[in-house]
Amino acid sequence: MKAESEILEVKSFFDGKKLHDKGPYTILVSNGRYHSILKGTADENFLNLMDAFRHGKVVRKLGNFIMPSMVESHCHIFLDGDELDAQKRSAYLKSPREKLVETAWRNIEKYRAKGIRTIRDAGDIHGINNGLRDILKNSDMTVISAGRGIRKKKRYGSFMAHEVEDSCDIRDAIKKIAETADTVKIILTGIIDFENGTVKDPFQFDADEMRLIVEISHSLGLKTFVHCSGKDGLRIAVESGVDSIEHGFFMSEDILEQMALKKIAWSPTFIPVHFQYAFPEYCGWNPATVDKLNAILENHSIHLCKAHKMGISILAGSDGGSYGVKHGEGLFEELALMRKAGLPHDAVLNAATLAPREHFGLASNAISIGNKADYICLEKFPLA
Repeated sequence: MKAESEILEVKSFFDGKKLHDKGPYTILVSNGRYHSILKGTADENFLNLMDAFRHGKVVRKLGNFIMPSMVESHCHIFLDGDELDAQKRSAYLKSPREKLVETAWRNIEKYRAKGIRTIRDAGDIHGINNGLRDILKNSDMTVISAGRGIRKKKRYGSFMAHEVEDSCDIRDAIKKIAETADTVKIILTGIIDFENGTVKDPFQFDADEMRLIVEISHSLGLKTFVHCSGKDGLRIAVESGVDSIEHGFFMSEDILEQMALKKIAWSPTFIPVHFQYAFPEYCGWNPATVDKLNAILENHSIHLCKAHKMGISILAGSDGGSYGVKHGEGLFEELALMRKAGLPHDAVLNAATLAPREHFGLASNAISIGNKADYICLEKFPLA
């Protein structure tokens, strides 16, 4: 028989915005929603809880820490983040679709096991992301899918984006994407040249093209998010009015000011670059390159803290599936790096719970009276 009520007795909890660490606390869940949140143990609050026992079976749970279920704001669900052999990773991209789908399902289970129940997939040339979203529609997992992204012909992003050449192509591509996707992913710049500490290649779309992409996407009811690093690309992205910046390395304060003004969110994705810094032996980096990687990360940390102080919405995304980034585990590593950068505890956890849900237009799952009880129990505070 399904319990009508749950009594959760915890040492601490994060409600989605604020950490409550002066426990114990007792939280009553009735008919799947938060009914009351009380200071003290369940025994100390027995009189306040008596009514729950009138309405059927009650399950009592003890735990150290609970928080709303988590959100991964940037991943590529069909990629294998566990594989570190470059040749094997390259060969994998040419695998039969069935193998890619098998990997994607394994990755879904990795997220579920970590309490990460909402995932934004940031582009997949095969459309596996759309398929997973549809199958999981009525489950405990939510996939927000970009379907295929959009990139310039013969430029970076072949594994995740459709090629376009001109404005006519852009219009046709976005209309096609909008038929099945939940959001539009734009590949504006290339990857980082770590040895030289710069972004490879010029930006893919000019200012007029970017404005066109954003305008058409918004007219079709879709938000945009853009793969972008380097000041030139970032400036074009911000001027076009995109909804969120992905990666955003080589950020500057003047660009952040414009992001704050236009309410553009930021998913900083520390982990892929940090992996290269922490494990240079996998990439063959020499000490000079490691120093450049460290400088890139330090600049990123400084601007993340500035973004927070400016009120910019931070969306925690690990870029799961990219080199050195395991699905599920990667998000927790990303949160640890955001905390190390100087972001307050509350802001870090908000970036993996309520902030992305609000940005994606999903209902709040804050631990608040009346809300649906969509929580996870952890043995300890995740940023301890």
